[in-house]
Amino acid sequence: MIEALKKILVCEYITGGGLGTEALSDSLVKEGTLMRDALLRHLAEINQFEIVTLHDARLPPSPLASHSIAVAAGQFNHIFTEALSSVAQVWLIAPETNGVLLELSELCYASHDKGALFLGCGFDATLIGTSKTLCFEALREAKIYTLPVYAGEDLVAGKCEQLSTENINSWVAKPEDGAGCDGIRLFDSIDDLTRWVKQDERYLNYLAQPYQAGVAASFSMLCRNGKAWLLSCNEQHITRDDDHFRLSGITINGMSAYWQRFETIARKIAKMLPDALGYVGVDVIVDTEHDDKIYVIEINPRLTTSYVGLEQAIDYNPAQLIMDCVLSDKFSMPNLARKQVFIPL
Repeated sequence: MIEALKKILVCEYITGGGLGTEALSDSLVKEGTLMRDALLRHLAEINQFEIVTLHDARLPPSPLASHSIAVAAGQFNHIFTEALSSVAQVWLIAPETNGVLLELSELCYASHDKGALFLGCGFDATLIGTSKTLCFEALREAKIYTLPVYAGEDLVAGKCEQLSTENINSWVAKPEDGAGCDGIRLFDSIDDLTRWVKQDERYLNYLAQPYQAGVAASFSMLCRNGKAWLLSCNEQHITRDDDHFRLSGITINGMSAYWQRFETIARKIAKMLPDALGYVGVDVIVDTEHDDKIYVIEINPRLTTSYVGLEQAIDYNPAQLIMDCVLSDKFSMPNLARKQVFIPL
């Protein structure tokens, strides 16, 4: 008797209809499609799943899924919740922006009682990864180098006068729950920054950090029960367009020279976030002008764009690795290659 394949729901928020009521950005759709199709391809290679996915009705369905459900404008939450009730496992890829990742993760946690296993991080790790303020506080408490965070409300309440004496030449403003380079702005003075956050009450949703020069990098890791296993050390190719930033590409394992140091940080983060589970991406800046000091900038409790080149870089199916980590108490990391792979964006 042939055993029935397990149904797994793969939901990438951008291509899956999450922005059904908004105009679609070509760059977001491209990144979302790359991540979704890489994951679908890896799951198909495992040959144990009937893959269900969602697609924005304005976009074509992926041919890599067994079934793809079209999502019309305003229907995402309803269709996503309905799909959860019909599958054994769910794999979510969603941005932190506007609390989307946290909200959808909570729906997935609730579905676990009905039989759908969520292949993702726990609530605390997701919350800390979603909030830049909470992330800063957690990193500081764990004695991991990071950059100070100043709430937008503090800037408009007069704290900018104190900050203007700290000899910081440039500042960045970031959405509290932004993802990647989205919404980040660079300012040459605290006065320019303060004027900008006052407009349209941006101070309610934005925070400020000193601009840190250096090499933009990231690492991908697996987490389980406070332990971490490093998958790759990546260089991020970020270009500046006036006062905006854009990620133009990633070189997987382009920062392999920092493997041991990144691995130490990965273990500290996993200990800091004991309910982090499966794949986690971490953004850092390496200050090459000052003894290669490494600052952790962001923790992403979800698949990141680096996942797209991971199979080629490590010579192993990364979806299989992640599932083994999530599902097995006795997970151990196999020997992986450390090839360099460039992902243009």
